[in-house]
This record gives sequence, structure tokens and C-alpha cells, in this order.
Amino acid sequence: MRSLLKVLLPPFIGFGAYFLAVRYSSVYFTLRIDKLGEGTIESFMAYFKLFMPLLFVVAVLTQHLIVVPIWDRVFLRSNRGKFISSLILCFICLLFAGFISYCIWDRRSGVGHVIKVCAFMTAVQLVYWTVNLFVLYFLDNKPRPVSEETEQPSE
Repeated sequence: MRSLLKVLLPPFIGFGAYFLAVRYSSVYFTLRIDKLGEGTIESFMAYFKLFMPLLFVVAVLTQHLIVVPIWDRVFLRSNRGKFISSLILCFICLLFAGFISYCIWDRRSGVGHVIKVCAFMTAVQLVYWTVNLFVLYFLDNKPRPVSEETEQPSE
């Protein structure tokens, strides 16, 4: 049961938070498919609104095939493993954000626009993965048994 929670709960919480942010924004009902690819926050919100079920399936598959095995093997081992894993995660988020930003970049908008889009995409990914890893941590944080020295004798 715990392994199923480790696969489903972190993406559900992450996507739930993004869903609430998009759904209760002031521009939710004006989001249109023709806004996709503009590199604005509204276009990302429209993309998320339209493709959320597919994105959730991809997140669950990623969680099951990549994240949970890495979490179980590397991240819980040592402080050094935690630090290196965190740096690698930040680097991967930056690479993906850079690639996506470059793909949707309109050269007429200038380099400043692609840098803003890249920073925004990196922040979105890092927030999602931070929430994801905190949920995994709390799911794996098992209560420690009470030691014999601290137990009170029962009378």
C-alpha cells in the first residue's frame, strides 16, 4: 500500500496545487487553445488546462519508473546522496526548461523573453519536485520504536 501511495500521492498533490492555481486564477475562463506557444503565463495555463489528464499520466509513470526507484536507492542513503541528487535534479529542471523555452522562443521577442520563460519553467518544475520529494519523505518517515530506556514501567 505504501508503494502505491509513493507513486500516486506526490503527483496528485503537485498537480492538485497547480490545478487550484490555474482554476481559481482570474483568466481561467478566457484561456484558449490559440494562445498556446506564445510563451506567456496564460499560454502555459491554457496548456495545463487542456492537457492535464495526459500530463498526470506522464507524471505517474515518471514517478513509478524513475523517481521512486531513485528515491529508494540513492536519496535515502546519505547526506552526500541527498546533496548530489538535489543538484542533479536542479540541473535536469534547468535543462528541460531551457529546451522548452528555446522551442517556443520567437526570436523577434529578444533574448530577455527566453530567459524569463526559462526562469519561469525552472521555478514551476522545482516547486513541483520539491513538493514531490517532501511528500515522499513524509511517506517514508516511519515512526521510530520507543526505546526501552524511555519507556515508563506499567504498573
